Amino acid sequence: MSLSKSEIRFYKKNGYLVKNKLISLKEINNINKLIKKILTKEEKRETKIKNLGGSYDNNFVYNSNSSKNREILRLNNPTYYHRLFYNLSRNKKIIKIIKILLGGSVRFHHCKLNFKLPSSKGGEVSWHQDWAFYPHTNDDLVTVGIYLEDCYEENGPLQVLPGSHKNKIFNHHNNQKEFIGKISQKINLKSKKSLIGLAGTVTFHHVRMVHGSGLNLTNNKRPLILFGYNNTDAWPLTIDASVNPNEDFKKYNDCIIDGKIQLTPRFEKIPIKIPLPKKSVSIYQLQRK
Repeated sequence: MSLSKSEIRFYKKNGYLVKNKLISLKEINNINKLIKKILTKEEKRETKIKNLGGSYDNNFVYNSNSSKNREILRLNNPTYYHRLFYNLSRNKKIIKIIKILLGGSVRFHHCKLNFKLPSSKGGEVSWHQDWAFYPHTNDDLVTVGIYLEDCYEENGPLQVLPGSHKNKIFNHHNNQKEFIGKISQKINLKSKKSLIGLAGTVTFHHVRMVHGSGLNLTNNKRPLILFGYNNTDAWPLTIDASVNPNEDFKKYNDCIIDGKIQLTPRFEKIPIKIPLPKKSVSIYQLQRK
């Protein structure tokens, strides 16, 4: 499955795309079974949690520091955790679309498995731009979201502001100039669009897209897999949770899915604000500040 000319035009104009049931239910079911095993095992552990567990050497991020009631918000880097996640991140249907949206080459950038907890336990993700977290030399970066369950308004779907990827980069710092991972000024939300879909639906949004997600009004902790990709000529300007080329150049180049190794970054005139100081790893920790 590829993209039609009208879909490409839609993405360029609006900054997002939704492909319904792109991933087979068989694949989705296998991943959900794996997730259930992972959560069951982790929730039974009794080791202490510090700072919500959010650190580069911790796979899980939690809703609180209580070790007796482990409410998991995120599994970091699931592609390192199990081969099923890795295979999904390299799914040919997804990569074929990403290659078109990025203009010819694809490097895997990052991944996470999020859980949208019921509203009584929080779970809302404030409006933000991914670009604020990991600026590059150009903005040919795309985030992919895969719905593992049916996603409707009541369980807090991804929401976007169409066309916002062409506009300003909003401030994600507070008055003390600390990076807080959310837009710190009032924005007009009249045009917001909820990206709903059945299990297996895949969303694509531009790295500068203003987006967030509302409360989950169900009793389920809705899962969502997020994969990030970039053009191979888009080079990171800061160290983030993805592979750092300065620390492991081979590992960085192993992330290339389609394209050749190159040392010449492409620079575009795009507004950037460096996300420092960043005292926490996950968006959940940052947005609580």
